[in-house]
Amino acid sequence: MDLTLRQSLFRLLFWSIVVTAVVILVNVWTSTAKMVDEQLANRLVVANNVFERVLENRSEILSSSATVLAGDFGFRGVVADVAKGGDTATLNSNLRSNARRIDADVMALLDINGFVKTSEPSIFTSGSLFEFEDAVNALLEDNNENTEAIGIVNGSLYQMILVPVRAPTIKGILIVGFEIDGSFLTDLSNIIQADLIAYQAGRALTDTPVKSLIATSLTKESANKLLGRAQSEVNWIDVTLEGDKPYVLRSLTLTDDAESNVNIAIAANVGPQYKSFTRLQVSILTISVIAMFASLGVSLLVSRRITEPLSSLIEGVKRIAAGDYGKSLDVSGRLQEIRHLASAFSTMQESIASREKRIRYQAQHDDLTGLYNRTHIQTLIGEKLESGEHIQVIGLNIVGFRQINDLYGYVNGDICLQRISERLTRWPGEASRLSGSDMIWIPESPLDEIKLETLKYILEQPVETEELSIPIKVSLGIMDLPDDADNAELLFRRMNIVIDAAKNESSWLARYSDNIESRYLRRLDIITELKRALISEQSELSMVYQPKIDLRSNTVKGLEALIRWNSKELGFVPPDEFIGIAEQAGLIEIVTEWVINQVIVDTSTLREAGHPVSIAINLSTQDVENSALLGRFFEKLEQFELNSSDVQIEVTESDLVADQNLAIQNLDALRERGFKVAIDDFGTGYSSLAYLKDLPVDVIKIDKSFVLNLSKSIEDQQIVNTVLKLADSFNLEVVAEGVEDEVALSLLSEWGCHYAQGYFISRPLPLPDLLKWFEQTPYC
Repeated sequence: MDLTLRQSLFRLLFWSIVVTAVVILVNVWTSTAKMVDEQLANRLVVANNVFERVLENRSEILSSSATVLAGDFGFRGVVADVAKGGDTATLNSNLRSNARRIDADVMALLDINGFVKTSEPSIFTSGSLFEFEDAVNALLEDNNENTEAIGIVNGSLYQMILVPVRAPTIKGILIVGFEIDGSFLTDLSNIIQADLIAYQAGRALTDTPVKSLIATSLTKESANKLLGRAQSEVNWIDVTLEGDKPYVLRSLTLTDDAESNVNIAIAANVGPQYKSFTRLQVSILTISVIAMFASLGVSLLVSRRITEPLSSLIEGVKRIAAGDYGKSLDVSGRLQEIRHLASAFSTMQESIASREKRIRYQAQHDDLTGLYNRTHIQTLIGEKLESGEHIQVIGLNIVGFRQINDLYGYVNGDICLQRISERLTRWPGEASRLSGSDMIWIPESPLDEIKLETLKYILEQPVETEELSIPIKVSLGIMDLPDDADNAELLFRRMNIVIDAAKNESSWLARYSDNIESRYLRRLDIITELKRALISEQSELSMVYQPKIDLRSNTVKGLEALIRWNSKELGFVPPDEFIGIAEQAGLIEIVTEWVINQVIVDTSTLREAGHPVSIAINLSTQDVENSALLGRFFEKLEQFELNSSDVQIEVTESDLVADQNLAIQNLDALRERGFKVAIDDFGTGYSSLAYLKDLPVDVIKIDKSFVLNLSKSIEDQQIVNTVLKLADSFNLEVVAEGVEDEVALSLLSEWGCHYAQGYFISRPLPLPDLLKWFEQTPYC
């Protein structure tokens, strides 16, 4: 909630007074409580000593009276007669008369086993076991003259003395007791100047502490209230708000056995000691209220002197907030701080006007190139489209810009961006840098092919620095709005697709078309669905195997493993399409691991079926370089008790030519573990065949493009024959794939080709069909 200056001043003064009053009250209360506690401690110690002394005196009286009675000859005779089974009437009469004589509240006789013979009055049941067994045992076992017991009998508290009656041996135990009741406690409280409460401490079924009242010098209601209080100390609420007298309790334990647990609480009234504090408290509160009203008046006077010039400043600030920086602030006032504040606002007004101009430029332009930024060009494009304009948008990307940064440094990379931007802005139109080396340009009028070539030529001029000449190559994309896109976001997205198409198709210029976007979306769909298939729908993936026959023995010697993907969403996707995308999207490791696991399982199945053939797996150079993947591959072979001769590694020729040194290193490692390595698609790498002498390979596979028409094409026959002779000179085995007819098979056998595969022998088959093929084929 917003506050005015007047309210803030009043709140400041108000809370200052409140805090001061509270601090004073707390200090006074602390001092008073400390003084009262010291006085009360001495008083309670005296009260406690007096109470204990009174109990001791009563115990001595009881003990003396009981001893005299127990030693009386006539009384001993009566007890002896009762012990022998005589009538208790005489004993009862004797007990009553002696109880009146010594003013006892109860007298009773126990036998030597602790059972009650008789009791006057009948608070103990004849024939029952005396409940204070510890006192009886202490009397008999320790041969004491007497013992004392304090406990609850029929809800009343008694102080009792037990004395043995001998005639001449112990014939019984005499009990003499006084009741500790309200009148006794009242008399005693008048002596010690403190109230007394006798209570029994225990626990309820919920294990909650409870205190049961037995007797008190107070009213039962007051006593129960004091016993039920959580704390035994006086607090501020007791003194200030409650009407009852404040008491402080101290407890004295009479019996500590688990069953009775009788306590005497000494309750001292401390109300008189706190009367002076109450009077002082009222005085402080009265003064505080008066001071609060005075603070209200002071806040009204002070705020008026401040709020009037501040109101003028507020109006000036509102003008500045609205963008009106021309009018100066006119503020009058006697306060020096207000005048300084007005001067500061004037300076701020001038600074804001200058800063706003600079911020507006920065908000619309790229810091490095000075071109419009993405946000501003998006706004401009939206405005042009809303006005119904038809515009041409040219997208620009510096090809290999990352390599420029890596080779020449980021500083020179920035210089390249600045030079390209300068060249672009010389042409009439609006240019923007989107990110990295991506820019777009909107010419004032559409450019034809000749002007586009001229623009490309100008942009691709080398960038000269002090020491370097950096070559530049650009790719351009063309889109016509609103035909190709009806908003800026769609333009940005489709322009990226167009420029990527220009780079991927090795063309410097590409125009937007639905086919370009369809290919891009198809690629995204393949990545999405392939990832889903690898993670949760592996049933969409399957393996097929194409047999390879040994032309020397005319028998099956191996299989080539080929992956198939039949997507629920996309239908059948050819491996040539999704494998390349998987490599670019970083999914090839998961694909390869799935293939490896499935091939190893199927290899084990074929061995169990009596077909111990070697299966060739296609690996990319990424797979060969992945030591973790190869490690899992080797572990899987060991798990199924297979060895390196059961699996053959095939690597495509184009991967090997891309980095020959790395290929040699990785293939050497595989051959050391006993794997045979084959070059797949041999003849498509467009490189010198001389590198064969350095590559650690065992087999080459002639690409099917040279074998499919082998029976008809003289050129293909010459190429294949030459490759076979070359392989023979290097002691390499050769596999010809794509055999479609018997003539081609015969030629290959005649020329010394080692292995052949193709549809003439068998198409790629799933494992169940392959097992059936083994049973029927003549090559087995």
